[in-house]
Formats: sequence, C-alpha cells, structure tokens
Amino acid sequence: METIQQQIGALQLIVQKQQAGMKRQRFAIIALAGIIVAGGFVAAVRPAGDATFDTITCKGWKVVDKDGKIRINASTLANGDATVQLRDKDRKIRIDASTNANGSARMTWSDKDGNMRIDAATLTDGTASVTWIDKDGKMRINAATETDGDASVYMIDKDGKFRIKARTSADGTVALPTEDLNPPKKP
Repeated sequence: METIQQQIGALQLIVQKQQAGMKRQRFAIIALAGIIVAGGFVAAVRPAGDATFDTITCKGWKVVDKDGKIRINASTLANGDATVQLRDKDRKIRIDASTNANGSARMTWSDKDGNMRIDAATLTDGTASVTWIDKDGKMRINAATETDGDASVYMIDKDGKFRIKARTSADGTVALPTEDLNPPKKP
C-alpha cells in the first residue's frame, strides 16, 4: 500500500510539472502571436522609407537576419492550412505552429539538431495530447484527453516499455498499473 501511495505522489508531482510546462507553452504562444501582430502594426504605420522588406504579402510573411537567412516564416496555403515557423541561426526549425483546414492544430518544439522533442496537438475528433520525445526520437511521456472523457498519462522507458500507465475514465474509475524496473530479489 505504501508503494502505491508513493507512486501516486510521484505521479502527482509529474502532473504538476506538466501543468507548469503547459502554462509556459501557452505564454510562448501568446508572446509569439503578440510579436506577429506588433510586427504587422509597425509595418503598416511606418513610412515606406524607414524599413526594407524582402517579402510582405497577404499570403506570407518572412523575417530575415542580418545575413538574409529566414528566421521567422508565417504563411497560409491555398488548401486553408496556416503555419508559423521559427528557425535558429543555422536555419533549423525550432518551433513550428500550424493549423490545418480540417480543424486540427499542432505545435512542435525541436532541439538544436532539428529533432522534434515536444509535440502538442488538438485533433478534429476533439482529442488533445502532449508528447515528450527523448534525444533518440523515442516517445517517453504522453498525456492525452479523449473524446469519451478518458484522460491518460503514459511513461515509457528508453527501451519502449510502458512503465506507468495512469488513466482516469469518464465513469470515474482510475487505473495506475506500474512495472518495477528493479524488483527486490527473493532471499
């Protein structure tokens, strides 16, 4: 019984950290939207001679650095999709936010090598998830809500084995199966 209480306590700490991370993600999204709106406002009210723009159209917006490398790209496509990408100095996409014409939305964060590390998405069926991926491209944590009212958090070890599967169902039942990595040896 004490082990289950410890696991529940540890899971509560993980959920609190995930909630804090989601607050930071919301702040980043709001800040990005503010930058885009402010940039558009500045471009609209400044006299034409005060700034030079390589591309400003109603279908795309690009921000380049001093070397002419695209660092921010916002665009809409004919099919109704829209995307904003932030690139690092080496032109690797580090943050990609997009909406699709079908109603889904996704935001991904990548590491300095261009490998996706966090993926947050809402899908057209009403599900939502946040997935954390390790440096080797393996899913390690997934938190999701389902359309039927279920919610889950899965933790996976480096070998792809599910170690903790915490789930609450719409009917109120809770499941917390775990697998001990180092079970005690029998005497």
